[in-house]
Amino acid sequence: MKKRWLTNLCLLTTLILWSSLSWAQQPQYGGTLRIALPGDLTSFNAHQGSAAGSNTAWVANNIFNSLVTLTPPPDFKVVPELAKSWEILDGGRTYVFHLQEGVTFHDGAEFDAKAAKWNFDRILNPEVKSWVQPYYEEVQQVEAVDKYTLRVRMKEPSGAILTALAGYFQGIPMASPKSFETYGEDWVRHPSGTGAYILKQWVPGEYVILEKNPHYFKKGLPYLDALEFRVIKEPYGAAAWLRAGEVDFVARVPIQQVFVLENSPNIQVVTGPEMAPVVALLNMRVKPFDDVRARRAVGGYGIDRFKIAKVGFGGRAQPLVSVLASGVPDAIDLNDMYPYRPDEAKRLLKEVGFDETNPLTLSILVPNHEPTLADIAALVAHQLEKIGVRTQVTLMDAMGWVERVLVAHDFEMVVSNWARLLDINMRSVSFFKGGASNYTGIDDPPLEAMVRQWRRALDPEERKRLSADMQRLIAEQLYWVNITGYPAFQAYHRYVKNYRFDNQAYLFMEQVWLER
Repeated sequence: MKKRWLTNLCLLTTLILWSSLSWAQQPQYGGTLRIALPGDLTSFNAHQGSAAGSNTAWVANNIFNSLVTLTPPPDFKVVPELAKSWEILDGGRTYVFHLQEGVTFHDGAEFDAKAAKWNFDRILNPEVKSWVQPYYEEVQQVEAVDKYTLRVRMKEPSGAILTALAGYFQGIPMASPKSFETYGEDWVRHPSGTGAYILKQWVPGEYVILEKNPHYFKKGLPYLDALEFRVIKEPYGAAAWLRAGEVDFVARVPIQQVFVLENSPNIQVVTGPEMAPVVALLNMRVKPFDDVRARRAVGGYGIDRFKIAKVGFGGRAQPLVSVLASGVPDAIDLNDMYPYRPDEAKRLLKEVGFDETNPLTLSILVPNHEPTLADIAALVAHQLEKIGVRTQVTLMDAMGWVERVLVAHDFEMVVSNWARLLDINMRSVSFFKGGASNYTGIDDPPLEAMVRQWRRALDPEERKRLSADMQRLIAEQLYWVNITGYPAFQAYHRYVKNYRFDNQAYLFMEQVWLER
């Protein structure tokens, strides 16, 4: 009898504990999440123009939706969003999307197939100069079959279009055509999407407030009442604000602050595999970098990548030559192609006309959103001085940097972290001559042909082979100069629940809630 009583007591205790734990983990509604951004915003153009930069993109993630999206890493599975289902027909030449019904934009306009077609057409229009247009150049025609059916016809079979729509910089964000009609060119300051949050207030240089969308089409979401994005440009200010409880979440944590925050008991620091690079891009529109020998000297043999990885990131990054960081699927290790060889760098520079009597001068632009980048730029400059290159490092405000580098392509060398990638096609937006995202001035028809071949390929092994071939070609020609992988860190208070880290690629907050 006593044994049975003890057994029942243990079972009851277990049930109570399980019930309490389950109750504690139930999402709670309400509250405002205060998020620290390292720089100011540019414009909410929904990719209908130049790249807006990561600060704007993180806010936009919560304003717009796409037809499809990806599950969080490591799965990266394509799943429905504004399209509830789809069909792939004609051997990959036709994609039919069946859209969610009853969805409205923030301005009250209805989301339907005509609105979706309008967004596709804007991205495909050469006059719009969309920075993501190269991903969709194989699209032949977009049709609104009926109110909730969208058909996309491809010029040739495509195995890449779904991944692009789901995971390449949030695909084609669906913006309201009515907003474009209402505000004209100023519509980029009045974004109207279908997302979980609605733009309430934007004070440039200070903060952005998004409020909960009461008509969000995803039942039960979002949990929070509001998101408040605060612009904190001082490099170490955001971490201090986090520790002091002035903000709840820091979107980008410099490596110098990671060690401090990791030892803070009430703060969670998150990171993941290296899927983004730190670059030292050379502009081939500017002499002497139209000559591969100059690129190999300055971007290849003249940089000690292993030392930069060790010193700049405290050993938490890997040296990187390939266009793909080590955590990206199908990345190959090409570090042996450019060991640190200052003498070889000097020899190549001499071949193109530079020596002690006629030194190469080089301007290095660095954005100020991440203090580690300034340290890395200083290391690069010091190493290049050893091969006779005279350097000038210029630290730029994030907005000015976006305009000069991403829009105008006005630089000689730029040192910065760059985007998280899913595959080599995601970077191919920079490989097409004349493209808005061709930052370095690549002009290589065979490379463009390899990209198109990769997009047509349905066999994973063929894609893997093509990816390796492209990585080797890009490294041989140094069209794209990487230095190290970029270990992305974010931090937040432990009462912030259900945040899904994605290497700083996205900042989706619809599923996040606060445990108070």
